[in-house]
Amino acid sequence: MKAYVFPGQGSQFPGMAKDLYENFTAAKEIVNEADQILGFSLSKVMFEGTEEDLKQTKVTQPAIYLHSVLVAKLGKDFAPDMVAGHSLGEFSALVAAGALSWQDGLRLVYQRALAMQKACELVPSTMAAVLGLADADIERICGETNGEVVAANYNCPGQVVISGSVAGIEKVAELLKAAGAKRVLTLPVGGAFHSPFMEPARVELAAAIEATTIERPICPIFQNVTAKASQDPAEIKQNLIAQLTGAVRWTQSVEAMVAAGATEFIECGPGKVLQGLVKKISADVQVASMELA
Repeated sequence: MKAYVFPGQGSQFPGMAKDLYENFTAAKEIVNEADQILGFSLSKVMFEGTEEDLKQTKVTQPAIYLHSVLVAKLGKDFAPDMVAGHSLGEFSALVAAGALSWQDGLRLVYQRALAMQKACELVPSTMAAVLGLADADIERICGETNGEVVAANYNCPGQVVISGSVAGIEKVAELLKAAGAKRVLTLPVGGAFHSPFMEPARVELAAAIEATTIERPICPIFQNVTAKASQDPAEIKQNLIAQLTGAVRWTQSVEAMVAAGATEFIECGPGKVLQGLVKKISADVQVASMELA
């Protein structure tokens, strides 16, 4: 069975999707319409912008989303048995599975990016990658901070990203190293994503998601906050809203997809980050990038 997976923030690169735009009429039409919907030339930043330009949350999220949607739409023999997306990638996955129009998805992703940016500016906060320590030890140490630091991304065994206040992350980093973590690396991000610090963004995005039409997807989507399959539109909406302040359970999602019969994971979007994570979670499955028609 084939699982199609969609990347999140961090997969962007200068010149992304330019080859698709130049070689496929359908891609050109979608990109031009996307620029109109957003009211600025996202394509110009994607095609000509620097790494620094692409790091702005308001650019990064719609850029990765658009690239991923294009790959899925132009893909050869696109026939998913199940889908999942890492954080922002969950929106791309829903579009690919027919639950959300790409236009509505783009509007939501852009609103999400702006809301997250605003939340980041309210309180100085950050994220850090913890390498080589068991999930349970990380959860225990974070649990002693009264919600100031939480486990935010379960990326693969031995790689968990924590999220919280700048002071809290600094303090917890020392405790994690003392508990045996190989490394604790502060990440170059604008704030504490997937943590209670994103509550203002969750409230803002909840109304937009509720007002957006989500259809029953053509196959199950394994969502970040539950790591379980869903095809119920109401449930999908609630999980999308909860995702802003909840953890991305990627390890658990991939394990659940393998248990449901997935033998091949195909990444749709820029980069190969998810293929590397999937192999670390389940060495027996096949991984590949989406082939274009």
